[in-house]
Amino acid sequence: MILQGVYHRTFDVEVYPLRLKLIDSRDESQSVIWLSRKASLSELFQRVCALRGIEQNKARIWDYFNKRKHTQLSASNRSLEESNLQMDQDILLEEVDGHHSSRFGLDSTGNELALVSMEPSRSSFTIAGGPTLSNGHSSGFKSNQYPGSSLSSGLKDTDDGFDAYNTVRKGEKRGLAGLQNLGNTCFMNSALQCLVHTPPLVEYFLKDYSDEINTENPLGMHGELALAFGELLRKLWSSGQTAIAPRVFKGKLARFAPQFSGYNQHDSQELLAFLLDGLHEDLNRVKEKPYIELKDADGRPDEVVAAESWKNHKARNDSVIVDVCQGQYKSTLVCPVCNKISITFDPFMYLSLPLPSTITRTMTVTVFYGDGSGLPMPYTVSVLKNGFCKDLLLALRTACCLKTDENLLLAEVYENKIYRYLEMPLEPLASIKDDEHIVAFRIQKKGMEKTKLVIFHRWQEK
Repeated sequence: MILQGVYHRTFDVEVYPLRLKLIDSRDESQSVIWLSRKASLSELFQRVCALRGIEQNKARIWDYFNKRKHTQLSASNRSLEESNLQMDQDILLEEVDGHHSSRFGLDSTGNELALVSMEPSRSSFTIAGGPTLSNGHSSGFKSNQYPGSSLSSGLKDTDDGFDAYNTVRKGEKRGLAGLQNLGNTCFMNSALQCLVHTPPLVEYFLKDYSDEINTENPLGMHGELALAFGELLRKLWSSGQTAIAPRVFKGKLARFAPQFSGYNQHDSQELLAFLLDGLHEDLNRVKEKPYIELKDADGRPDEVVAAESWKNHKARNDSVIVDVCQGQYKSTLVCPVCNKISITFDPFMYLSLPLPSTITRTMTVTVFYGDGSGLPMPYTVSVLKNGFCKDLLLALRTACCLKTDENLLLAEVYENKIYRYLEMPLEPLASIKDDEHIVAFRIQKKGMEKTKLVIFHRWQEK
């Protein structure tokens, strides 16, 4: 049993622990380590050192995701989940002596790793333009900017070891980067791609939004979700990137929404709803929400009541999510006793709409050769819901390439017996249920008038 979540803490059964692939740089050997994702980095160090026979003070372990050095792990009480270690990813073991000045600040190509700042750039950053930085590197995140919060915890390292604020070359297209699947996280990636390509949100998060982060909102996540999303958006809109692994964002998501932890498939709309709510609360410009008493319409014009309702809503909820994604709809109630009409305007962020009903249906029919010259073959055809048997026969005729001297005879099979023949061309298809087994016999036209005798094998009953 492991404890999941930050605010809504729940116990989960960890059926599949975290599986890490250890690569020993000394002999390039590989081994597998199983640990709970709630295990600490200190436990990981102990397990690795015991397995490979190396002293802990001489061991250096790297987050080696996608065969690239990302972060040097240190023996601490921080959990593997908080360190953004994923299922089946690589970790790298290196041995150094105590006096060795290691090159662990270098990536696999020997270049210095650029730290991506979690503080939004103070420069004027728009979609069309680039940041006004001289060397392409940003300053480190100020961990004391938000006292009492853990905004800087685990966010100083980058997902892919690149600078999100590289100078954009003139005429270069941005925003064309993809997101790698971390297991079955396509539900998350599809929702994220929708949000990071919403132009008002792109413009907002590429600019400086640090002053609007609400760390005191009890309904929010101390600004951590907004910072993680903003940083991911900046990486996706940086220049020259093809695919990004959203590991830091996935880690934050699992902390605040345990229902999305792990690497299984989840509902994309449910994630989108949580993400929009969380971003709104983290970026709510209202620090103290006032108490507002709602008033009845009392026959006032809809425009007046709607404006008043929206004003009251904005007095308690004011963020870029409200500006872009929220509206209000009119709700009318009529009392069946006194016929009093009550009109209210309620805010909404997403509406559930019914899928349009289709006018066609698919039917699978098994076609038999009447003379046994071929094997039975199932054919799936599309017909009108309000069609007739003649429409089904016409579709089957085309699907099975019926010859000119052949006809089809439809029948319904129930418990391996022919239950009835469908010989009436104008019999409606609505009389045939989806779970009924329909077969068709290819018979020569000259034999259609003959008496039909059905012979079948059956188990001898007692």
